[in-house]
Amino acid sequence: MSSKTPRQRALRQDAVENKRELIRAVGELLRENPEEATMPAVAERAGLSLTTAYRYFPTLGDLHKTFMLSVIAQLGEVTSLLKSSGTIRFKEILYHWMQVVDMYGPAMVRVRSREGFLTRYHAGESHTRAMEQVWGKAIRGMLAERDIPSHAFPLALTVFNALANSREVIDIREATGMDYTQAAKYFSKLYQAALEALKPEVS
Repeated sequence: MSSKTPRQRALRQDAVENKRELIRAVGELLRENPEEATMPAVAERAGLSLTTAYRYFPTLGDLHKTFMLSVIAQLGEVTSLLKSSGTIRFKEILYHWMQVVDMYGPAMVRVRSREGFLTRYHAGESHTRAMEQVWGKAIRGMLAERDIPSHAFPLALTVFNALANSREVIDIREATGMDYTQAAKYFSKLYQAALEALKPEVS
């Protein structure tokens, strides 16, 4: 039986709802006009006071990171039901990734880290682990298909992040006019070629 009082439960529910509204608001503003996605603007869009916004997210950067995690989590929910593995699974997720970038890409580009992906992965940083949750099964399967040692996974995930991050996807799609399917095929071929470099050298 819960020891929390009805008031405590109500306050906790309010906190969850307030955070959800702030994440929704920053996502909308980042898509509409990134330069105007300030904390005061986010708080106003969410219908909350600036003090309340800062209570949940001490900095705008914290809110950006949480938004980014929510985007990756949405992708994870969509692709978690896939029954495939390895290269086939990778291609299927990649198609969904193209759609995610199309919808959230301009906002995702704003969320950058000063440290490299691999360094953050080894440190257990939340964004890199979220990426692992989405892509891990597919990429590990691709390594096994190519007889690449499993210990190469962190580097393989880092290579994927470098090739198919939101900035590069947006740039290439805009420059070439590729649709979702064409872009997914292009980045799939590119990544599969890159994996060849991770194969152990035969002496």
